[in-house]
Amino acid sequence: MKYVSTLDKAHAVRWSLAAALLFFSLSSATALEITSLAHGGNILFDKASKNAQESISGTDYYYGLSVFGSQELNENLDLHAGLVYDPVLRYTAYTRFEYSRDFYTISVGPFLGFFNNWQTIMKSGISSSVRLFFPGVAFVSFGSDSSISARFSKKGDYLQEHNHLSVGYYVPNAICSLNLTTKRFVEQLTDDLEVDDSYTEYSFEVDIFQKNVPVQVLLAFSYQQLKRSYSDGQSNTINSLILGTDFDIELSPKLSLLFGLDSNIYSFGKYNDGSGSTALGMPQSGLGVFLFRSNLGLRFSL
Repeated sequence: MKYVSTLDKAHAVRWSLAAALLFFSLSSATALEITSLAHGGNILFDKASKNAQESISGTDYYYGLSVFGSQELNENLDLHAGLVYDPVLRYTAYTRFEYSRDFYTISVGPFLGFFNNWQTIMKSGISSSVRLFFPGVAFVSFGSDSSISARFSKKGDYLQEHNHLSVGYYVPNAICSLNLTTKRFVEQLTDDLEVDDSYTEYSFEVDIFQKNVPVQVLLAFSYQQLKRSYSDGQSNTINSLILGTDFDIELSPKLSLLFGLDSNIYSFGKYNDGSGSTALGMPQSGLGVFLFRSNLGLRFSL
């Protein structure tokens, strides 16, 4: 079994800095909420590879850790900060101020690519989002996170982009939404090779809840495309139909258990060595035939 990532000194540095960031940003909290999540899965391409893969084994795993929190500053203003891992975007750290009124919410602040390689330790960017809603009826939200940079000049330079759009409506004991999400991580892997990892998701989500019931469930049905392109013309693509389930279980008034699993229903892909596309080899038997993404964590309300 091969692991794409290994626990090394960079993880220790990330977590030390993340803890310092959260403590500084949230230490004066009067209404404080902190969430920590562990992530893992096997729907991915080898990030260290300099050539397209002919097949996916299903036994190459990624993992990562996230910690983030929010603090209510006053009736209309909240502070959000944290360190977040994503299998496409890698690590980002952010601080956002969120201003809310009766029919809208606006959020803005800086975010950083954080220790994704030793050549570019931090990459600056900006995060913004807008949510418009008619309470109890419908809402629309859109947002963008993007690095601030010119094109690459040296090995290790990279760009991160994350965009989302949601349109939703309320029904008794549930919130339904249609969503479009795109992510992109472009890196100068060597002096003459640029690699572009991109992800696109179209989804329908149903967030189910009931008053005085300590369990909240989110069901998601989605089509996802994960693509890795090389500047020399090679590429890999995985197209997947995914069933997603997320559970938010209140263990006590101050502690909740969080669990999420994206399970592959069907996947197909392409392999292009620069001369033409052929079908990507997919796992046919054994443990690797189950492709998934998952997270497990806790939320503390202080």
